[in-house]
Amino acid sequence: MTATPQPLMDTQPYVALDLEYNQPSGTIIQVGVAIGSASQSQQEYVVRCWNLKVDEPISEFITQLTGITDEDCRSGVSLAQCAAELGELLNAHAVFVNPVTWGGGDSTDLLNAFAQAQVAFPHFGRRWIDVKTWATLLSLARTPTGEVQQGGLSKAMARYKLQFLGEAQGLSEFLCVRRGYLPTVMDKWVSS
Repeated sequence: MTATPQPLMDTQPYVALDLEYNQPSGTIIQVGVAIGSASQSQQEYVVRCWNLKVDEPISEFITQLTGITDEDCRSGVSLAQCAAELGELLNAHAVFVNPVTWGGGDSTDLLNAFAQAQVAFPHFGRRWIDVKTWATLLSLARTPTGEVQQGGLSKAMARYKLQFLGEAQGLSEFLCVRRGYLPTVMDKWVSS
């Protein structure tokens, strides 16, 4: 008797985290999150963004890339307010402790920024779930030996027939990755 595969019904909520940085300073200017589980539709995800109040002009390159302007950051929130609201959101949805990122490091950078500002934030674990590494691994596993893997997020999404909205839309990266790409990659990985 052969067992019939069951559909994935993962109801554990995850938080996807994406930071935007000013250049050349590397100052965090925006924190974006999407919260949801593999069993939810994209429309059910909770999406939130905080423009941070910073005391420096936003690079023209960053404005063109993300759409974030000097005015957005002049009227932004403090790190303390961002931490408090993000913490409440994470607690309310009982998310998995390690955030999902594209490329890794965003959670460490955010925790370091909170620590430098002496803002308590006991919500992330020591690790993160790096979707970029996962996507690369899956791609390499399905590619004939010797073929070079190239491309960033847009090419990775195209492999799964997902639309990339373009980097010039402030939150497009995390919306694409977290609302469409992560559940698709999880589903493809589990079903292969």
